[in-house]
Amino acid sequence: MIRVRVPATSANLGPGFDTLGLALSLYLQVDIEWSDSNIIEFAGEGVQNINSLPEHNLIWQAARRVFQAAGRQPAMKLSIHNEIPIGRGLGSSAAAIVAGLTAANELLGNPLDKKQLLALAVDMEGHPDNVVPALIGGLTVAMEDNNEVYCQKVDFPEDISVVVVVPEFELSTEVSRSVLPQQIDLKVTVNNLQRACFLLASLHNRDFSNLDKAMDDQIYQPLRKQFIPGFDQVINAARSHGAMGTALSGAGPSMLAFCSAGEQERVAQAMQEAFRNAQVKSRVFYLQADNKGTEIQII
Repeated sequence: MIRVRVPATSANLGPGFDTLGLALSLYLQVDIEWSDSNIIEFAGEGVQNINSLPEHNLIWQAARRVFQAAGRQPAMKLSIHNEIPIGRGLGSSAAAIVAGLTAANELLGNPLDKKQLLALAVDMEGHPDNVVPALIGGLTVAMEDNNEVYCQKVDFPEDISVVVVVPEFELSTEVSRSVLPQQIDLKVTVNNLQRACFLLASLHNRDFSNLDKAMDDQIYQPLRKQFIPGFDQVINAARSHGAMGTALSGAGPSMLAFCSAGEQERVAQAMQEAFRNAQVKSRVFYLQADNKGTEIQII
């Protein structure tokens, strides 16, 4: 039996739309083995919303893509345990895709290399910012050119803790993307490019003094916050209680804050209080960056 463990991810980190992503210490685990028929067993986060019919399950669909590429008919049992909230901007779909692809690839004797797996993952997900860190871990920068994906991994400071506050409502990526403009003003574009570059340089140089400014996206967060009651108040509460920087996690509605270990509970409590004042219930996850990405184990 093959076991794969794939981390949750937070995309964008403010200004890095469809480019930056960070793997987090929250996981989807999938065990795969040969079977006479296709079987799915599921436990954990989102169990009530997961379809156990293989053709409607994203992990199975991803695994099938590898079987097809290898010229084989899918015949497998998937035992799934999930920790990642679904539809909350933490890369649940990317984790499912990467898990299915890597598990099936290992079961079949690795007919595809990592570059081919990444290409399949981006094709299924539609954008690279979550699947890249889910696969290779850490803080990643992705670029697409002529339908090919290129990526780099950047060291993320180990002493930054990541607070993620998860509202108890879903926000689909499709809905969140529906408000994005087809054209963007040049000045706004340049401003966001400056922030994205400044964010990477600040993390690389371990100068966290202006992370809050660097993570203040000017393009998509002002449009997406309409779907998240208390958005501005949550951002302000995190900043005023010690967060180094705060942003919407992916498509949302989860909110992410970078802070020192000594400040994480204070920051989380302030963010939750701001959500409560907006009549929104929420949960908190105290996380770290995951620098390993997808791990494979034969058991």
